[in-house]
Amino acid sequence: MTVNEMIERLQEAAEDGFGDCELRLAFQERWPLQFTVRGIASPDDESRGMGEPDEEPDDASSVVYIVEGDHPRDDSPYAPGWAFAAAR
Repeated sequence: MTVNEMIERLQEAAEDGFGDCELRLAFQERWPLQFTVRGIASPDDESRGMGEPDEEPDDASSVVYIVEGDHPRDDSPYAPGWAFAAAR
């Protein structure tokens, strides 16, 4: 998925009335977990300068990362199974 595709899908969600909903990261479909979103890391020179030079993957300059936060504080750490089937 590209940044523009993500923006389009998030815009659709906002237009469907979900614009004020919290955004979470669901992963591991077989043992579904959920995390809050800590932020976005884009490959600008300032951001890339914060890491170690030898830890950067070959495609790091063409990838924007959605960085996980913590488990939701007042909710289950498990993501709902329907989230994986509904992902588009």
